[in-house]
Amino acid sequence: MLLIINADDLGYTPGVNRGIVRALQAGVVTSTSLMLNQAGTDDALTLLRRGLVPAAGVHLCLTVGRPLSPPESVPSLVDESGRFKSRQALGQETPALDDVRREFYAQVKRALEEGIKVTHLDTHHHMHALPVVLEALIEVAGACRLPVRSIDEQTRARLKAAGVPSPDYFCGGWFADAVSAVSLQRFISGGLRRGVRSMELMTHPGEADELLLRISSYSRGREKELALLCAPAFKQWLAGQDVQLAGFADICPGERKKN
Repeated sequence: MLLIINADDLGYTPGVNRGIVRALQAGVVTSTSLMLNQAGTDDALTLLRRGLVPAAGVHLCLTVGRPLSPPESVPSLVDESGRFKSRQALGQETPALDDVRREFYAQVKRALEEGIKVTHLDTHHHMHALPVVLEALIEVAGACRLPVRSIDEQTRARLKAAGVPSPDYFCGGWFADAVSAVSLQRFISGGLRRGVRSMELMTHPGEADELLLRISSYSRGREKELALLCAPAFKQWLAGQDVQLAGFADICPGERKKN
């Protein structure tokens, strides 16, 4: 089984960035996705330019911070102050397809203009669970020829029908109170039992800097994830499993032969 261990939220804060670099250097986290509109974005871009992060997906954001598009061009996504609406508000008030599409293109465009090797697309807070967001995401992914995270079977089927590559199985349950060494092994073993060819495990490693403690309810948990992902015992356990650590390029037709 190909196992993609993705670290979400690169760019959130400098502390999160430091933690993700450590997780990548430990050799078990094989992928990360970058937020282009956050306080730690410029710091993350510096790490990418220095080669400490070799590549990144785009962690498309509609629920935190400000859009990269002019706020007046995406009115259904923003509040009176020009900031993104909350995920609860977006779930209750269906955003306009054109607005979502415009903002997604703006975020991907910035990543490409910064010279980032973009590996895949996913969304902050799994906003592509909303049909209109998924529709926009499929269009952008198709135009940019990028794979996408599929959060459930329904999403995966929709992506497959549109010709967008996606891992065969997604595990987003290793989070918050579920984080432990035992559950980490159990979730990966669950993919193996399913007999899937490829699996993505979502993680959130990071260091809890002052900014993270101020803006996020999930801070110390990131440090716990980081410690477990970097633990020699986990790497040893993985070595004994029928898994091959991989990135999103490995699930794209023809890419494995090129690499």
